[in-house]
Amino acid sequence: MTMRTAALLVAVMLLAGCAAAPSITVRHRVPHGAAIAVVMFQDCDGANQADCDGSGANAGAIFVRVISQKPGLQAASLARPVGPKAPLNDDAAVAYAKAKGYRYVLSGEVQDYRHTGHLAFRSSRAGISVRLLSTTSGQALATYTYQKHSRAHSPDDMLEVMAKQFAASIILEKKGERDSKFLFYKGKE
Repeated sequence: MTMRTAALLVAVMLLAGCAAAPSITVRHRVPHGAAIAVVMFQDCDGANQADCDGSGANAGAIFVRVISQKPGLQAASLARPVGPKAPLNDDAAVAYAKAKGYRYVLSGEVQDYRHTGHLAFRSSRAGISVRLLSTTSGQALATYTYQKHSRAHSPDDMLEVMAKQFAASIILEKKGERDSKFLFYKGKE
């Protein structure tokens, strides 16, 4: 094995090890027709990082748009009852959405948001942590955490992909629309 081949092998192993999948846990899915209140997320808190200002409202708006585009789901934006950088605990988010008449609420924080542009040596970053909560029980129905770096995509593009992954995972499929995701094959009729 040449030195170049060994170096390439090490580089591939390092890159494969750095790729991480989102952390998503779904305890219960929401039924078709469900309306989800999205409390604008908490801004990230990066030192000397101006991109963090407004990142929570921006990410929240992306999640509202993406969830609303998913057939069978509706999402409504709720203003944040505390400041954009102030923490909002899950109990307060549940009480806030319940008072507004919602059965489900999405609350979370932007963990990283940096836009570097396409010609920069550093990559753009986006990171989010969200929880879908039931306002009747106060329990977390689903959690999603992911952080991504990209030189080719903006933080908003990455957040949109994250929102699509989250929306696809929380909706309960109708019985007739399950697309052969089971052990037994029924075939198409």
